[in-house]
Amino acid sequence: MDANEVLTYEGCNFFRQRLILATLSGRTVRIKNIRANSEEEPGLQEHEASFIRLLDRISNGSHIEVNRTGTSLLYKPGVLNGGKAEHTCPSQRGIGYFLEPLLMLAPFCKTPINITLKGVTNNKIDPSIDMIKLSLLPVLEKFLVTDEGLSLKMVKRGLPPKGDGVVTFTCPVRRTLKAFQWEECGKVKRIRGTVYTSRVAPTVGNRMLEAAKNEFTKFLTDVYFNVDNAKGVSPGYGLCCTARTNMGTMYCAEAMSNHQGEELEARLPEDVGREAAWRLMEEIFRGGCTDTLGQPLVLLFMALAPKDISKFVCGPLTPYTMHFLRHMRDFFQVTFKIEEYRDKSISISDEEKETRTGAEKLILTCVGIGYSNISKGQI
Repeated sequence: MDANEVLTYEGCNFFRQRLILATLSGRTVRIKNIRANSEEEPGLQEHEASFIRLLDRISNGSHIEVNRTGTSLLYKPGVLNGGKAEHTCPSQRGIGYFLEPLLMLAPFCKTPINITLKGVTNNKIDPSIDMIKLSLLPVLEKFLVTDEGLSLKMVKRGLPPKGDGVVTFTCPVRRTLKAFQWEECGKVKRIRGTVYTSRVAPTVGNRMLEAAKNEFTKFLTDVYFNVDNAKGVSPGYGLCCTARTNMGTMYCAEAMSNHQGEELEARLPEDVGREAAWRLMEEIFRGGCTDTLGQPLVLLFMALAPKDISKFVCGPLTPYTMHFLRHMRDFFQVTFKIEEYRDKSISISDEEKETRTGAEKLILTCVGIGYSNISKGQI
């Protein structure tokens, strides 16, 4: 495939995936028919336009063309510059919508990124800052080899619809990543969590905590939650919990209340606590060396690693991850070998197959393309 060829896609699905991979590969991408048939809101929505502005802010020399109706976009990426920046995220989507792609791009900037994001820190659509910090930051640290200069700090929590949260993210830059084999996920040894409330009675947090704890203590005793009673501008509450294995693998999940303006019935704190616990148990059941949120980040860094074999064991692939693999094939011509994972410690007999716990695991193997950060000198 010609590197100068413009990749063309249709529709608004996987919008961020296409722009992230275009930025890293230097390929020009055209996206057509973005909600072209929608009578209420045709074209780019506010959060998508804001994401394009964020990409433009941290890069230099990018060229963006949007037609009058907003239904067609041409994006020619520039050089990732990084540096210090500030961005206000629209309240329709959480800060996690913008932060998740930044984790993929930040190591390949010219200068270390130091960005302040303002908006909604926790909502029901996007990964919260708590989840990103517990799930994605350890993955990023594994590839960067060091945590020096890597931080994600929630200065102020902000719930929908008004938001008003503040988050700072800093990340060092690297010339190259490292290849790796990540096949040991271990067994869950402890569960931790954060119960957060805003403009509600303090007893709400305790009710969520007790409901979640009652679910977890059926299986293990090392369970601990801390409570964050934030003074935000919008009322709400939720719980983010994480399970850590003896091999350092993290599984994260969360649940939260309905917010003002959703026109839904208020949820009991006990229901929110139990839902968070059940979601975490589902992540543990799926298994693998990272949770579902971390799958695309790991696979991207495997593809960009040096020209060596990388291996990764994960649970069932999510639809989002499947499309991410297809897009990586388009932009980088990288394909993964996907096989069913067999635990070496378990013999494959019919009797033992019946007693095997958890979902079927997959092992993904690829040879990296040897991606190099051309704007960064050798470290």
